[in-house]
Amino acid sequence: MKKTLPQYLVLSGVVLFAGCGGGSGSSESQPPAIDLGPLSGVISIESGSRIDQDTMDQLRFAGASPASGAQTLPASFVLAGFVSSRNGSYPLLNGQLFSYSDDPVDTYTVPMGPGETVILRNFGGRDGNAELELRVTGGGILYGEEETAAGKPSVSVTLDGGAPERDYSVEVNVANGGGPARYVLVKAADSQLESLSLDWPSHQFLFGQAIVTLDATDTGTMSSLATGMANGERHLGGEDWLMRMPVQASSHAVSATQMQAETLSWISQLRQMPGVEDAIPNYQMSSMQSSPVDEPLYGLQWHYDLINGPGAWQLAPDGGEGASVAVLDSGLFSPNGTTAWHPDLAANVDAGRDFVDNDFYPEDPGSSVGASVFHGTHVAGTVAAEVNGEGIGGVAFGSRIVPVRVLGEGGTGSSTALIDAIRWVTGQSPALSSPRADVVNLSLGGLPRIQALEDAIAFGVGRGMIFVGAAGNSATSTQSFPAASPNVLAVSAVDAAGRLSSYSNFGSWIDLAAPGGDASRDGNNDGRADLIWSTSAVGQSGQFVASYTGLQGTSMATPHVSGVVALLKAQKDTLTYSEVRALLESGELTDYPGSRNDQLGYGVLDAAKALQANLEGSVTILSPSPSQVSLSNEGVTSATVTLNQIGDSSISNVVLTENLDWLSSNQPTLENGRYVFNVSLVESEIEPDTAYRGDVVVAYDSDQERSVRIPVIAQLISDEQARNAGTHFVLLVDTTPDDDGFYWAEAQVAVEASNGSYGFRFESWDGEEPRRLNEVSPGDYFLVAGTDIDGDGIICQPGEACAEYPISGLREVITIEEDQSLSDLRMTTSFTRPTISAETPDILPRPGFQGYRLITPERDSARTNSDNRPRMTQ
Repeated sequence: MKKTLPQYLVLSGVVLFAGCGGGSGSSESQPPAIDLGPLSGVISIESGSRIDQDTMDQLRFAGASPASGAQTLPASFVLAGFVSSRNGSYPLLNGQLFSYSDDPVDTYTVPMGPGETVILRNFGGRDGNAELELRVTGGGILYGEEETAAGKPSVSVTLDGGAPERDYSVEVNVANGGGPARYVLVKAADSQLESLSLDWPSHQFLFGQAIVTLDATDTGTMSSLATGMANGERHLGGEDWLMRMPVQASSHAVSATQMQAETLSWISQLRQMPGVEDAIPNYQMSSMQSSPVDEPLYGLQWHYDLINGPGAWQLAPDGGEGASVAVLDSGLFSPNGTTAWHPDLAANVDAGRDFVDNDFYPEDPGSSVGASVFHGTHVAGTVAAEVNGEGIGGVAFGSRIVPVRVLGEGGTGSSTALIDAIRWVTGQSPALSSPRADVVNLSLGGLPRIQALEDAIAFGVGRGMIFVGAAGNSATSTQSFPAASPNVLAVSAVDAAGRLSSYSNFGSWIDLAAPGGDASRDGNNDGRADLIWSTSAVGQSGQFVASYTGLQGTSMATPHVSGVVALLKAQKDTLTYSEVRALLESGELTDYPGSRNDQLGYGVLDAAKALQANLEGSVTILSPSPSQVSLSNEGVTSATVTLNQIGDSSISNVVLTENLDWLSSNQPTLENGRYVFNVSLVESEIEPDTAYRGDVVVAYDSDQERSVRIPVIAQLISDEQARNAGTHFVLLVDTTPDDDGFYWAEAQVAVEASNGSYGFRFESWDGEEPRRLNEVSPGDYFLVAGTDIDGDGIICQPGEACAEYPISGLREVITIEEDQSLSDLRMTTSFTRPTISAETPDILPRPGFQGYRLITPERDSARTNSDNRPRMTQ
């Protein structure tokens, strides 16, 4: 069993404090980064697998409704689906109630030709056995209609020899008002398929230029480059140089395509030269500002939509350029053997200070005490990770980060180090004429009131600085300093539904709330635990490498507020703490409910509202929903974009001014007080299996001429890129079934398909309660995975995907031992089942086998819903 560092340590009479708000509880956590946990692996997907677009995995979400359009399928597939003609609940299962939603018909578009057959197999459900009907039509002609019946669970329709080769409509519907049913639809499932992968296209770059990193130990590199390969244009710092292609290396190409190819060829040659560590193009920025919506991992960052981030970035398209945020924390991750920072932070990092090692290189080396969380890196990413087409973007992605290390081993540090750091940042000691930052992020705490600390903060406030602090993770109303200081904005944490997180402190001293996540909840019903995703590092081949991870805590809530304050400071550089408090208490910074409360203070942060209130005069913008559109021939081929008005001025002249060659769009129209328009994929204009990305731009007049940009991602997926068996629950189950034939899960993670497979990882239970779903104790288990498409709390029933380790039908016991890990375990999921053979007579049947039971809140209130439990730095 892992041991955790005590919350408070006393060394030479100095009280040490912990990251993320302190207190006696420990809520924020992350698995040890240098290993892969006690068990991890990959689940492959059988070729041809498809999943119905509106199973209970989707319909269980609040406000969800059955798909209104047809789902396009390839020439060969095995698809699992769910239908029901009514809403209802399944019979109680061990005292638990599971509900289902109505979805009476599923419609598919399937390419078929003469003699080809589509087969439907009905597996019914736990609330009766509804009969299903299979219909195949084309061009207004009915080519076949069959209905399942008792004793006839499978039906098929075969096209006759005179049928044309074309796309046909294949419908699966519930007959005679039946209840829920699982089914599998099959058509020649022999293709090799993979999951959809959206690789971004190359960014634009300047012709004839490269950024070259030299080997510091090879002093002759610059001389050899100057002999004809490159001209040194400018020293960028460290070992980085801006190089220009010499005239003699150019073929004097004229067209842009030729110059692009020539530049890339030249860069490839540079990379082969001795003494050159790396060479990349000099990527070009557009005058049309990007935002975190453009980043690859934005889909995981529910927390930005919760604070109205996309609307704020319209009002602050430069992302807070000109403002700076001091992050007083554990330092920043620096790749082994380099003096660089995390690649998603490096461009925005200014010179900092280390008050732990007493130097000017605030690196977080990881921790030998507990887990290596890279807490400061995560916090800094939420504040100001750059928008560069990689990973994530920060709230104030154009602002500067001043890293100040005050937390060391185990995420602890001394109060004297904190006070010294604040004095350094404010320019009090050593004395400077101005502070080193505009905003100070304090994702730490657990201290009592200390007058010297109050004085240091007050000095900074007097210089126009704004301090933001984490309330703490002890689920108590006890004040935690420095957040509880009257000169600091105290931030509590909420989940994806905007509710106070289970661990968050509260009380009369809380000023406002922001997304901190909650690993025990799925507040927005997206099938994932409510974690805050940001920059981090993970162990790989014995060293740490830059990565991204999800954490929870008031530490994660605080940088959302710091980022918005940085946007406000960039908007109005004279903004003071007293002015921010006036905006807060008047309800202008949050979704102010009309009165303050002790859980959320004045409400949950609203970035767009805050920026609008901070501007001189009235500002009105249109904010798009969705903020990013994703289209594919195997998913949604068209989408409706709604433009929501923020502000009170009138909106006029709303015109779509920029479209894409591979997109069909109409002009926005006013419907029910909102402007809406549609975009549709033009499949003939794109190449198969190539990721396309671009923007549509809508111009409009409000208080001034404005425009809003909506990123669109598209892909024409071939059979090689569409393997998907639906949301999978990966379980470690007891090796003995109960009296009803169920195997009960002891640990559980939920995973989605990525690049044709599912990756999963369990963590060791650290002895802390509540125990998270993905935490496991030493013992013997079966490792299984599968879908629950009908939402009855059981996986691996007929009609659902199922995987067992090492081979389905041949389960083997896995023994998990303390301080040991099992990694890279492999198994394959499928909607089919193994058959009995002479070599494996024990595979099937399994008398009395009912499936594997999921962990649910009703089943085990001590276990709460989490896909990944992070570890706190305390």
